[in-house]
Amino acid sequence: MVLMNGQVIMTECSPELAYRLLLEVHEAHGFEAAFRKATGLRVSLRPLPALGEGVGILPEENPVCQLVVQTPAGASFCREMQARLRRSLEAGQPVEPLTCLAGLTVLAVPVRLCGEPVAMLHTNRLLLHQPGPAEVEKAVRQLRSWGAPATEQAVAEALQGLVVLDPPRLEAVLRLLGIYAEYLGDLASRRVLADRQGRPCALAQALAYIRDHLPERLPLREVARRVNLSPYYFCKLFHRTMGMTFTEYLARVRLERAKDLLLNPTLSVSEVATAVGFGSIPHFNRSFKKYTGMTPTAYRASRVGRHKVPLTAAFPSGGS
Repeated sequence: MVLMNGQVIMTECSPELAYRLLLEVHEAHGFEAAFRKATGLRVSLRPLPALGEGVGILPEENPVCQLVVQTPAGASFCREMQARLRRSLEAGQPVEPLTCLAGLTVLAVPVRLCGEPVAMLHTNRLLLHQPGPAEVEKAVRQLRSWGAPATEQAVAEALQGLVVLDPPRLEAVLRLLGIYAEYLGDLASRRVLADRQGRPCALAQALAYIRDHLPERLPLREVARRVNLSPYYFCKLFHRTMGMTFTEYLARVRLERAKDLLLNPTLSVSEVATAVGFGSIPHFNRSFKKYTGMTPTAYRASRVGRHKVPLTAAFPSGGS
C-alpha cells in the first residue's frame, strides 16, 4: 500500500495485502457462524482462484469432491471449473450457481475492494434438487472413468447429507451473500482510504456522504466541495481509486438500494425512486431496467412474498 498525495491508492496494493485486509474485517463480524445457522451452509472468504492452480474445495468438503481431486483427470476438471468461476467473477457477470458432477453446486460472489475484485465468498457444495438413481449412476461412471474407487451407495450417501435449495431459498441465499459482499467491500475500502492519523481521507468521506445523503441531488461539484477537493482532482481520484466514474458509482449505489426497498410492498415505485434520489420516475424506470433487465414493477412482482423484510437491515451501511 502506497500513500500518494495523502491517499492510499488501491492500484498500489498487492492482491495479498488486499485479501488480508478483507479477511481481517470479515473475521471481526461473525458472518460465517450466522450464515451457517440460518442456511445450513458453510461459507468462507477466499482469494480469487488462481488460474491453473488449486481445485477450490473447502477442507471439510464432501466425500464426492475428495474422490474427484484424488485423480489427475478429476483434479484437472476441478481446475477448469475454478478457471470458469474466476473469469466470471472478474468480468462482473451476474452471480449464477456453478454446477458440476452429480448436480454438486457451489455459490460464489465477488468481494470488491475499491472497485477491484480481490476475493470471493464461497459456499461448500449444495444441491439444487436431490439427485435420482440415474444421476447417481452417471456420476459413478464418470468417477470410475477418472480412476476413482466410487460406488453408487457411497455417492448416494454423500449426496444425501448436502443442503438442498429450492429456487426461492437459492435466490434468498444469493441475495444475502451479495449484500454481505458489498458491505464487506465497502468497510474494507473505507479502511484502505484512511490516512496515517486514522482520520477518514477525502474519498472515504465522500463515500460516506453519498450513502448518508442518497435521496438528495448529489452533483459531483457539491460532493467534491464537501470534502475540500477541486472537482477536477476529485473526479480523477475517484476514477483511479474506485475503478469507475463518480456518476457510475452513484447510479450503482442508488439502484442497489432501490432493489432492497422494492422488497417492501408498502412502498410505491415512485416512493422508492424518490428515496434513492431519482427526481424523475421515467428516468428511474429506464435506469432500473438497464441495470437489472427488469422494470421495477416486474422486479418486485418476481420477489415480493419471498422476502418479507429487506435483507440490508441485517447489514447497516455505516461503520468500519
